[in-house]
Amino acid sequence: MKCLVVDDELVSRRKLKRIMESFGPCDEVENGDQAVLAVIKAMNLGEPYEVIMMDLMMPVMDGHEALRRIRAMEKERRVAPGREARVVVISSLEDQKNVCQAFFKGLASAYVTKPVNRESVLAALRTLNLG
Repeated sequence: MKCLVVDDELVSRRKLKRIMESFGPCDEVENGDQAVLAVIKAMNLGEPYEVIMMDLMMPVMDGHEALRRIRAMEKERRVAPGREARVVVISSLEDQKNVCQAFFKGLASAYVTKPVNRESVLAALRTLNLG
C-alpha cells in the first residue's frame, strides 16, 4: 500500500515512515501544504496514496485544512466512494478536541496518539482492514 506520512516532528515522521515502509512505498513531508502537493502529484501520476498518516497540529498548513483540501480534490476528481485515501490522524493526548473534530467532519478514518509505536499504528490499520 502506498503511504504518505505528514508530521512536522522529524522523529515522529521518521518512525512512522519506518513502520509504514513494511507495507509498501512511503513518502514523507513536514506540513499540510506539502501534503496537498504530494497528493496532487500522486494523483496526477495515477498512483494515489492509499493511506495518509496526518499530524493535525503543524505550521504552514495544519492537518485539518490539508484534509479538507485533499477530500475536496478527491471529490473534484470523482474518486469512487470507498477508494478515497484512508487517513489516520496522529495527535497528542492533549489534542483530543482536534481528533474529534477531524472525525466528526468525516475527514479521518482512524487515529493514533503520540508517541507513536508499531503496535498502535498496526491497531489503527486493522480498524481500516489494512493491517
